[in-house]
Amino acid sequence: MVKFPVFRFKLPAIVQERVDQHYLDFSLTRILPLICLVTFGVLAGLVFNTGVGHPYDKVIHIGFFALLTLSIHALFCCRLRISAIVSFGMGIGGEVVQGFLPHHEMSLPDAIANGIGVALVCAFIALIRSETKQVLRDETEGLYLGEMGLQPVPVRYLSGASSEETGSPSDK
Repeated sequence: MVKFPVFRFKLPAIVQERVDQHYLDFSLTRILPLICLVTFGVLAGLVFNTGVGHPYDKVIHIGFFALLTLSIHALFCCRLRISAIVSFGMGIGGEVVQGFLPHHEMSLPDAIANGIGVALVCAFIALIRSETKQVLRDETEGLYLGEMGLQPVPVRYLSGASSEETGSPSDK
Protein backbone atom coordinates (compact mmCIF):
# COMPACT_ATOMS: atom_id res chain seq x y z
CA MET A 1 0.00 0.00 0.00
CA VAL A 2 1.31 3.44 -0.92
CA LYS A 3 1.93 5.82 1.98
CA PHE A 4 1.47 9.49 1.24
CA PRO A 5 3.20 12.22 3.24
CA VAL A 6 1.17 13.66 6.10
CA PHE A 7 1.46 17.26 7.24
CA ARG A 8 0.30 18.12 10.76
CA PHE A 9 -0.82 21.57 11.83
CA LYS A 10 -1.36 22.28 15.49
CA LEU A 11 -4.68 23.90 16.33
CA PRO A 12 -4.83 27.11 18.39
CA ALA A 13 -5.14 26.68 22.17
CA ILE A 14 -8.70 28.02 22.24
CA VAL A 15 -9.76 25.29 19.80
CA GLN A 16 -7.75 22.58 21.59
CA GLU A 17 -9.81 23.15 24.74
CA ARG A 18 -12.99 22.19 22.88
CA VAL A 19 -11.89 19.26 20.71
CA ASP A 20 -10.22 15.89 21.29
CA GLN A 21 -7.75 16.15 18.44
CA HIS A 22 -5.20 18.94 18.88
CA TYR A 23 -3.98 18.99 15.29
CA LEU A 24 -5.16 18.66 11.71
CA ASP A 25 -3.59 16.05 9.48
CA PHE A 26 -3.33 16.95 5.83
CA SER A 27 -2.64 14.07 3.50
CA LEU A 28 -3.57 13.43 -0.11
CA THR A 29 -6.47 11.19 0.89
CA ARG A 30 -7.98 13.98 3.00
CA ILE A 31 -7.35 16.82 0.57
CA LEU A 32 -8.35 14.96 -2.62
CA PRO A 33 -12.13 15.48 -2.11
CA LEU A 34 -11.48 19.19 -1.51
CA ILE A 35 -9.40 19.41 -4.69
CA CYS A 36 -12.22 17.71 -6.61
CA LEU A 37 -14.74 20.12 -5.07
CA VAL A 38 -12.76 23.20 -6.08
CA THR A 39 -12.12 21.80 -9.57
CA PHE A 40 -15.79 20.94 -9.99
CA GLY A 41 -16.85 24.40 -8.80
CA VAL A 42 -14.46 26.21 -11.10
CA LEU A 43 -15.29 24.06 -14.14
CA ALA A 44 -19.03 24.29 -13.51
CA GLY A 45 -18.71 28.06 -13.29
CA LEU A 46 -16.57 28.37 -16.41
CA VAL A 47 -18.13 25.76 -18.66
CA PHE A 48 -21.75 26.24 -17.72
CA ASN A 49 -23.06 29.74 -17.29
CA THR A 50 -25.36 28.38 -14.63
CA GLY A 51 -28.43 30.12 -13.49
CA VAL A 52 -32.07 29.58 -12.81
CA GLY A 53 -33.62 27.49 -15.54
CA HIS A 54 -30.36 25.93 -16.72
CA PRO A 55 -31.03 22.27 -17.61
CA TYR A 56 -28.07 20.97 -15.58
CA ASP A 57 -28.61 23.26 -12.60
CA LYS A 58 -29.96 20.56 -10.27
CA VAL A 59 -27.29 18.06 -11.31
CA ILE A 60 -24.63 20.65 -10.48
CA HIS A 61 -26.24 21.27 -7.08
CA ILE A 62 -26.32 17.53 -6.33
CA GLY A 63 -22.68 17.03 -7.38
CA PHE A 64 -21.38 20.11 -5.59
CA PHE A 65 -23.06 19.31 -2.28
CA ALA A 66 -22.08 15.66 -2.50
CA LEU A 67 -18.44 16.72 -2.88
CA LEU A 68 -18.85 19.34 -0.14
CA THR A 69 -20.13 16.73 2.32
CA LEU A 70 -17.35 14.32 1.41
CA SER A 71 -14.75 17.11 1.73
CA ILE A 72 -15.93 18.16 5.18
CA HIS A 73 -16.08 14.56 6.35
CA ALA A 74 -12.62 13.69 5.01
CA LEU A 75 -10.82 16.88 5.95
CA PHE A 76 -12.10 17.32 9.49
CA CYS A 77 -12.62 13.63 10.36
CA CYS A 78 -15.91 14.47 12.01
CA ARG A 79 -18.95 12.29 12.38
CA LEU A 80 -20.94 11.75 9.22
CA ARG A 81 -24.07 13.35 10.64
CA ILE A 82 -22.12 16.49 11.58
CA SER A 83 -20.68 16.87 8.09
CA ALA A 84 -24.15 16.25 6.62
CA ILE A 85 -25.77 18.86 8.87
CA VAL A 86 -23.04 21.41 8.14
CA SER A 87 -23.25 20.82 4.38
CA PHE A 88 -27.03 20.97 4.28
CA GLY A 89 -26.97 24.06 6.53
CA MET A 90 -24.57 25.73 4.13
CA GLY A 91 -26.93 24.87 1.26
CA ILE A 92 -29.93 26.35 3.04
CA GLY A 93 -27.89 29.40 4.06
CA GLY A 94 -26.73 29.88 0.47
CA GLU A 95 -30.28 29.76 -0.80
CA VAL A 96 -31.39 32.31 1.82
CA VAL A 97 -28.53 34.64 0.85
CA GLN A 98 -29.49 34.29 -2.82
CA GLY A 99 -32.94 35.57 -1.91
CA PHE A 100 -31.40 38.92 -0.94
CA LEU A 101 -29.02 39.25 -3.91
CA PRO A 102 -30.03 40.99 -7.13
CA HIS A 103 -30.29 38.74 -10.21
CA HIS A 104 -30.59 35.65 -7.99
CA GLU A 105 -33.58 33.97 -6.47
CA MET A 106 -34.11 31.62 -3.58
CA SER A 107 -35.28 28.23 -4.82
CA LEU A 108 -36.81 25.31 -2.95
CA PRO A 109 -35.88 22.85 -5.75
CA ASP A 110 -32.23 23.94 -5.38
CA ALA A 111 -32.38 23.30 -1.63
CA ILE A 112 -33.88 19.86 -2.29
CA ALA A 113 -31.12 19.12 -4.83
CA ASN A 114 -28.55 20.16 -2.19
CA GLY A 115 -30.15 17.73 0.25
CA ILE A 116 -30.12 14.93 -2.33
CA GLY A 117 -26.36 15.45 -2.84
CA VAL A 118 -25.76 15.29 0.91
CA ALA A 119 -27.98 12.20 1.25
CA LEU A 120 -26.20 10.38 -1.59
CA VAL A 121 -22.81 10.73 0.08
CA CYS A 122 -24.22 9.74 3.47
CA ALA A 123 -25.82 6.64 1.96
CA PHE A 124 -22.62 5.76 0.08
CA ILE A 125 -20.45 6.07 3.20
CA ALA A 126 -22.99 4.11 5.29
CA LEU A 127 -23.01 1.36 2.65
CA ILE A 128 -19.21 1.15 2.68
CA ARG A 129 -19.19 1.00 6.48
CA SER A 130 -21.82 -1.73 6.61
CA GLU A 131 -19.95 -3.79 4.02
CA THR A 132 -16.73 -3.41 6.01
CA LYS A 133 -18.48 -4.49 9.23
CA GLN A 134 -19.98 -7.49 7.43
CA VAL A 135 -16.57 -8.56 6.13
CA LEU A 136 -15.05 -8.25 9.60
CA ARG A 137 -17.94 -10.21 11.11
CA ASP A 138 -17.59 -12.96 8.48
CA GLU A 139 -13.85 -13.24 9.18
CA THR A 140 -14.38 -13.70 12.93
CA GLU A 141 -17.18 -16.28 12.54
CA GLY A 142 -14.64 -18.83 11.32
CA LEU A 143 -12.71 -18.62 14.59
CA TYR A 144 -13.39 -21.55 16.87
CA LEU A 145 -11.64 -20.82 20.13
CA GLY A 146 -12.35 -24.29 21.55
CA GLU A 147 -10.40 -25.98 18.75
CA MET A 148 -7.38 -23.83 19.63
CA GLY A 149 -7.63 -24.65 23.33
CA LEU A 150 -8.86 -21.15 24.22
CA GLN A 151 -11.94 -19.88 25.98
CA PRO A 152 -13.61 -16.49 25.67
CA VAL A 153 -13.16 -14.25 28.71
CA PRO A 154 -16.53 -13.22 30.18
CA VAL A 155 -16.47 -9.46 30.65
CA ARG A 156 -19.19 -7.31 32.15
CA TYR A 157 -20.58 -4.79 29.73
CA LEU A 158 -19.24 -1.21 30.21
CA SER A 159 -17.28 -1.86 33.41
CA GLY A 160 -14.63 -4.11 31.85
CA ALA A 161 -14.55 -6.19 35.04
CA SER A 162 -14.71 -9.94 34.75
CA SER A 163 -18.07 -11.41 35.76
CA GLU A 164 -16.19 -13.96 37.89
CA GLU A 165 -14.71 -11.15 40.05
CA THR A 166 -18.02 -9.58 41.04
CA GLY A 167 -20.16 -12.68 41.30
CA SER A 168 -23.30 -10.66 40.50
CA PRO A 169 -25.24 -10.74 37.26
CA SER A 170 -24.71 -7.86 34.90
CA ASP A 171 -27.00 -4.87 35.25
CA LYS A 172 -29.11 -4.34 32.18
